Amino acid sequence: MWLFIVLIIVGVIIYNISKDKNDVTKRIVSNYGGMLQKYSELVAYLKQGGCRVDKVSSDSLILKSGSMVWSLDVVGENLEIRMNGFMPMLGKIYHKWSYTHNFSQTRIIQDIENYCSGQMEMMASSFEKMSTNR
Repeated sequence: MWLFIVLIIVGVIIYNISKDKNDVTKRIVSNYGGMLQKYSELVAYLKQGGCRVDKVSSDSLILKSGSMVWSLDVVGENLEIRMNGFMPMLGKIYHKWSYTHNFSQTRIIQDIENYCSGQMEMMASSFEKMSTNR
């Protein structure tokens, strides 16, 4: 009997959590035409870098190229972006950004470019130090 009551309580909790998640997704993504439409500027930017859309769901978008995977996920009220891949000279690279769902995509693109430029500058600086130590 107690097990049955516990299962019902757990079921109600899971239902409420999934209902809330679906309501948030509908309010901040579906009402804007889905992930591809809502984040079209960011998707276009990543496609220029050689990525192609690999998977789309109501709250997730994955873009891939030969060496990079970009994941865009709606988590609560935020958009989480994960870059995971391999860059020659840098090796494995991973970074995660998190923004409110209505944050400017132009600013997100600037942040991505600033991060990548910073990584390249660190690499160039390392090579300069190595060459001057010889």
